[in-house]
Amino acid sequence: MSHRPAAGGRSGDETREGASGVSALRDRIAARQPLGRSVKAALEALIESGALPPGARLNEVALAARLGVSRGPVREAARALEKDGLVTVILNRGAFVRTLGLEEAAQIYELNAVLFGHAAALLAERLSGRAGAPEAATLRETVARMDRAVEQGALEAFFADNALFHRQIVEFCGNQPLRAVYLEHTRKLLLLRRRSFDAAGNMRAANAEHHRLLASILAGAAEPARRHAEAHTRAGRARFLAAIAQGGAAAEPSDTPHEQAP
Repeated sequence: MSHRPAAGGRSGDETREGASGVSALRDRIAARQPLGRSVKAALEALIESGALPPGARLNEVALAARLGVSRGPVREAARALEKDGLVTVILNRGAFVRTLGLEEAAQIYELNAVLFGHAAALLAERLSGRAGAPEAATLRETVARMDRAVEQGALEAFFADNALFHRQIVEFCGNQPLRAVYLEHTRKLLLLRRRSFDAAGNMRAANAEHHRLLASILAGAAEPARRHAEAHTRAGRARFLAAIAQGGAAAEPSDTPHEQAP
């Protein structure tokens, strides 16, 4: 049975975040940017915001109407998102937002701990003696925004900047193959990771870890930066698993795809 995306426990902030992806799509179309890429970005925003939750069917007709495009670009975008690991296409049934099991999520966290640790060490080496570099200023600004989000209890703002901070570190480290592999797997975790910050104090704990990691990077201390980054990723995994345990068995997404109106 179809229902509106705000249902199923999704907050108004998450719905508005998905809507911003739709607005961005319309802007890109007006600017004559490639349509397929724009539709894919809009669908990815809807998935990552929770407007299209795990297991939800991508209704081509409704999504095409919402995005102001034909069904073809929506179908092509779904195929591209399948390659990215965000969508599952089932023969004769359609495309569904992929579910991510706990075992696979835990394995991705472990892989990312190693990758993120290496990225942090590389970035510390690159910024050694360059505390005034633009990359350093960008990282400071991102952590400062998370400080404000913690004080305001702004979960969605914190989540967005938390993902951005991690992405900035792997982008600034200078290792493009590492960046590609890390982002490929991290994108899958976005289907579930918001849950890690639901418990009281988790945002504050995570940002304290960010501060320690950033201090090591800006000091040019490669091995401490590596240790802090790996510990932070594993702490994130522990927060995620604790949130799942508190939520009970129903917290893990079902493997059964379901209908969801866009």
